[in-house]
Amino acid sequence: MSGARDDRVYDATLKGSYDVSSESRSMDPAGHIELSLPADSRYMRLARLVASGVATSSGLPLEEVEDFRIAVDELCATLIEMGDGQPVILEFDVASDSLVVSARTAVAVPADVDADRLSLSRQILDVVTDGHGINELDGHVELTARKLVRSGGVG
Repeated sequence: MSGARDDRVYDATLKGSYDVSSESRSMDPAGHIELSLPADSRYMRLARLVASGVATSSGLPLEEVEDFRIAVDELCATLIEMGDGQPVILEFDVASDSLVVSARTAVAVPADVDADRLSLSRQILDVVTDGHGINELDGHVELTARKLVRSGGVG
């Protein structure tokens, strides 16, 4: 096709069965979103994109959306470095007063968890979150970060 417009596609008289006016743009204040990514830093862009979208929709102010995105980026980077190559699983839990992300992956040997790497992560998360934690259980490491949702957001 030489760039000509196909009037069958763009014909104003064509109507679909979906009514866009009934779509709501506000996010339910409670929800759960899961994302599974290959343990490859090239996919961290997707995690940041989802984090930004969820944070914006939950009502975080713009500067806190960026903080949440940085927190998710840090969780993913840490788990990719510490993990054994298994996928990184992200779970976003949205409530009316908070936004929590939990990220986990498998580690080959739990003793291989790099204390210096975790220390750096903790320092970053101290600055950009309202709380964070780490759990090691059954060959998995889970990192968690929380942002409180205050009024005045962009969502």
